[in-house]
Amino acid sequence: MKEDLFIEKNKIYWKELENYIHLFSKNKLSSINSNKIERFIYLFRTVSHHLAYVRTYYPESKLEKYLNSLTGNAHHYLYTVRKNPWYDFKIFILYTFPKKIHKYKLFILSSFLIFFFGMLISFYMVIQDSSNSLYFLPKKLLDAIDYNFKAKQWDYPLMSSTIMINNITVSLKAFIYGIFLGIGTFYILFVNGCILGALTGLVYLNGDLIKYASLILPHGILELSAIFIAGAAGLLLGKSLLIPGKYKRLDYMIKNSKEGIKLLLGCIILLVIAALIEGFFTPLPISSVIKLTFAAFTFFALTLYLWILKP
Repeated sequence: MKEDLFIEKNKIYWKELENYIHLFSKNKLSSINSNKIERFIYLFRTVSHHLAYVRTYYPESKLEKYLNSLTGNAHHYLYTVRKNPWYDFKIFILYTFPKKIHKYKLFILSSFLIFFFGMLISFYMVIQDSSNSLYFLPKKLLDAIDYNFKAKQWDYPLMSSTIMINNITVSLKAFIYGIFLGIGTFYILFVNGCILGALTGLVYLNGDLIKYASLILPHGILELSAIFIAGAAGLLLGKSLLIPGKYKRLDYMIKNSKEGIKLLLGCIILLVIAALIEGFFTPLPISSVIKLTFAAFTFFALTLYLWILKP
């Protein structure tokens, strides 16, 4: 009978779901491995499809009652998982975001190279002739630069929030402008690279590079990493329009947009941390050595995070 074949083919999933229900009944949610919870959700969806199939093709079967009871018991624990936003956040930080970083590492590298290319060009142009800085930086900013980097009065909360909003806006643009076949993302990355390169060139000619680095790098490691990742999301969006492959362009764009949003959410977390550092730590009147040591710590912490959680 077809029903017997259906049972034989799928009973392994039903038994596995029963085992997970037993596991959930005996343990706290926080103590269960995230991979097991992902598997549980997959099994719940699979068995729900089986139940729908049985109701359609074997409505008088006792199997319907069994699967209905199984999915009902599983739904109780599924609801527990879904109503815990802290758990969703933890899964994203410990699993989803690192996985996406490794999956799209070539896009992130491309994003970095575009930014770095712009930075090299502007740096070279400025050290050849400082007046070239006008191509990349507004005159008001050039007139306001203090190459002695003296401490100024600083409204920490206001500056932190302003910096955060600005950086998130740049990252959003890097992603959204990918819809212009990736050219918009290229532009955002290249221009921001040019700005940093021009500023660095001016400091090279007129100021103290060590002190400058101590003001840029403590927050800059996370900030630039986030911008490169957001740029990768934009390039991914551009690829879906330029090279859809076997997919329809619209379908592939929707698929890659969802992937890009996951990358962007991780960027926002990095940018919030970077803004707090830039607003509260960077302006402190402490030695450049301490600030550069902190910058090295952020670099190794980020590297370690991505390495340990490598999928």
